[in-house]
Amino acid sequence: MNSTTIIIPKESTFKLPQGHYPAQVTQFKVKEVSSAKGKSQSATILFEVWVPGMENYECIARKVVPLDLKAGSVMRRFLEGLLGDSYFKTKSNQAIDLQSVLVGKTCWVELIHTKHDADRFDFPLVDVESIELREPETEGKD
Repeated sequence: MNSTTIIIPKESTFKLPQGHYPAQVTQFKVKEVSSAKGKSQSATILFEVWVPGMENYECIARKVVPLDLKAGSVMRRFLEGLLGDSYFKTKSNQAIDLQSVLVGKTCWVELIHTKHDADRFDFPLVDVESIELREPETEGKD
C-alpha cells in the first residue's frame, strides 16, 4: 500500500532569539583567512541549539574565532567555558584534536545579536557570546 504522506525535513535557521539555551557542538572547522595583516587561520564552531517554541526547526548558531590557544586568547577563553579553566594547563605542550574533543559535547550557550545591517538582512547577526558546561535539558529535542 502506497502512502501519500511524507515528512518534510526540518528547515535550518540561524534566526534565533537572544538568550541562554541548551545546545550541542555539531561541527568544528578550521580555515585559512587573508587580511591586511597577512594569512591566518580561524575556527568555526557550529552548535545545534534547542530554542523553546522552535522545535520544528534545526536551530543553528556559530562562533568564529582566530585559531589561537595561547593563554588569554579569544579562542582559549571561549573554550574554557566548555572545557574548564584547567583543561589547557593539563594539556600544555601536547597535541589535541579539537574536532574530536568538541563535537558532540552538550552545553548551554548564550546567544546575542551583534549587529544588524537592516539594508541587507531582515534579522540581526546571531553570535554565541559564551558557552557553559552544564547538561542541558533536551526535552522536545528530536
